Amino acid sequence: MRVHAITCGDPTESNSMRDLNDVQYFAAVVEHRGFSAAARALNLPKSSVSRHIANLEARLGVRLLERSTRSVRCTEVGNAFYDQCRAILADFDAAERVVAVQRAEPVGLVRMSCPTGLSQFVLAKILPKFLTRYPKVRLQVLATNRAIDLVEDNVDIAIRARVRLADEATTMRMLYKSELIFVASSAFAKTHQISATADRLSSLPFLSFLEGVRRPTWTLIGPNGATKTLSFDPVLTSGDFNLLLKVAAAGLGVALLPSDVVEDELRMKRLIRILPDWHSEEVNIHLVFATKRGLVPAVRLLIDYLGEHFKFRRDQGLRSKKVEAPAPGNPNAKSSKATQ
Repeated sequence: MRVHAITCGDPTESNSMRDLNDVQYFAAVVEHRGFSAAARALNLPKSSVSRHIANLEARLGVRLLERSTRSVRCTEVGNAFYDQCRAILADFDAAERVVAVQRAEPVGLVRMSCPTGLSQFVLAKILPKFLTRYPKVRLQVLATNRAIDLVEDNVDIAIRARVRLADEATTMRMLYKSELIFVASSAFAKTHQISATADRLSSLPFLSFLEGVRRPTWTLIGPNGATKTLSFDPVLTSGDFNLLLKVAAAGLGVALLPSDVVEDELRMKRLIRILPDWHSEEVNIHLVFATKRGLVPAVRLLIDYLGEHFKFRRDQGLRSKKVEAPAPGNPNAKSSKATQ
């Protein structure tokens, strides 16, 4: 067992210094019934072992061992102290074994944070396979849209969605680039006769996920890289994406939502993409974690697993195929392009 010095109290006071080596060497002398045998077992000079025991007795203010020319035996208080020493050393050995096991195989708790949309509509699809593959790993997912501090929030991995990457004192791994797109129901598109331009967009009933923002403003990217900045007065604001999807499908407004969130609704044709030539600025979906060095296997494997499962989005650029709104007056008209 490796032995480490531990200190308690004010280290400038000699009586407060507690060296775990003293405990280790004392136990060795008792178990090997002598200083010479203990020194050989510890691969240390006999004088070094004797000095540690003398320091220990001086600090405690009692004699732990009775020494003679032929033998060494414990005093009464030495026997009681030895019993406690063995318990301390056994606990320390157990603690080291826990660390060794976790360094060797993926076990234990991994805490990660993620924006609510990604948690509900992306992680929900891919994490079950990870938990099946590594049954000794436990995950705690903090689904939140607030800024997370890895240290203060005690998080191992954070998935972040940023238009512009911050210069952080963390290690970053890019997952993919996403974008926000406009969606509505077919009935809404027909009723409001939505054109291919964004000129009337801010006058439409708007559904927003930006809680705490009374009048959200978005920079939009259009054909040939054109940009337009629009502000909206939402009829509904909620961080619950499921609620926004249901309200949009009910024909009560247009929503600007992450591509990941609306994929299933578009595929099931409960929503359609409107103004397909316009979308938000690219959003960088990336991982941050404290350091690459010293990562336990469970954390390292989760990072690699997420990187692999987001690879297809990174390779494809997550550019959703366009779905055109039905022409006004012809709600049964089929879209010329399908959306995935």
